Amino acid sequence: MKEMNKGIKNLITKSIDEIIVKDSLINKLNSGKKLVVKLGIDPTGSKLHLGHVVVLKKLKEFQDLGHQIILIIGDFTARIGDPSGKNKERKTLSSKEIENNMKTYKQQIEKILDLNKTKFVYNSQWLAKMDLKNIFELASKTTFAQIFERNDFRQRIEEGNDISYLETLYPLMQGYDSVQLKADVELGGTDQKFNLLMGRQIQKRYKQKEQDVVIVKLLPGLDGAKMSKSANNFISIDEKPFDMYSKVMSISDNLIPEYYELCTNISSKDLEKIVSKLENEKEKVYEIKRQLAKEIVEIYHGTNEAELASNNFVKVYKYGQYKEAEIHIVIKSGNYKLREIPILSNATTSTVQAKKLVMQGAVEINNKKILDPNQKISLKAKDIIRIGKKRFVKVK
Repeated sequence: MKEMNKGIKNLITKSIDEIIVKDSLINKLNSGKKLVVKLGIDPTGSKLHLGHVVVLKKLKEFQDLGHQIILIIGDFTARIGDPSGKNKERKTLSSKEIENNMKTYKQQIEKILDLNKTKFVYNSQWLAKMDLKNIFELASKTTFAQIFERNDFRQRIEEGNDISYLETLYPLMQGYDSVQLKADVELGGTDQKFNLLMGRQIQKRYKQKEQDVVIVKLLPGLDGAKMSKSANNFISIDEKPFDMYSKVMSISDNLIPEYYELCTNISSKDLEKIVSKLENEKEKVYEIKRQLAKEIVEIYHGTNEAELASNNFVKVYKYGQYKEAEIHIVIKSGNYKLREIPILSNATTSTVQAKKLVMQGAVEINNKKILDPNQKISLKAKDIIRIGKKRFVKVK
């Protein structure tokens, strides 16, 4: 089998949930034509996380095969807010928020894609110029019945929640991006399927050849739900090495195969071996997870930092040597009531929850538990606070 064919085989299998239309895509890939491959990103935050990397790595495979990668920065659609996978209206973003969120995107994306071969396009270039006539024309390309096929819209209607007309325009605008780019392929996660298929429909209605759709698997977050910034269950790709390692170690054991498949460069054959060990050699689960955490850290920070993070993790969690940890949460020295510490440490924003954490023994100062939330304490520089199992705070 030729290398090109091997690359295509990997592209259409690894991390893939569904391809629409698979035969069409294979024919395009074998045609020798340089394809226009599109991915839309709404700058809803300043950080990219490992969930974003799944689709970015798939883009890199297209890029390595010589195709034109285009990242659509949804600076216009972000002002609407994509409700995909949400059961409530999503907050819209201001121009200032969008601008601030975009500042670090390219720097982070560069860890996965070759920016010299990547085209960035802002969809405000065409969407902001649309007048009522253009909007009416776009709106005529679909029906309300089709829009309300979306599961999240149906759920909100059933629960008696509002859906703004603005939100119904989002999938049409995303589809119109494909028209403007004459996209051959569009990528996205399973939660984007409706929008991706809308792109095919809009292209067809504008007399264009329909794009093929590559739908990648979604990476579960730390709590097992979809990884997202809004749920605060994510691991950002610029996470500090120790923090990244610790967060990977905090996932449920049953998520190890998914993290190996979606976050590392493991081959299918080696993944099968990992799954077999997890099923048949239970005593090795902890070491397999440690190796997973180390491999993920190595991808973003290099071998030396991954090794250091691994060693420090053992010192902190096995031997209680908290001062060995790379602690990045810091509070100032001074006098406090103990109930204030969880809030100052960003462990919670709730006063009630902060008190509960103290009374449950989840707060330690230099390895000593204090159970009275109203007790006054004096914190000195270099004191170490531990909240729960995984949050460490340094006093300066």
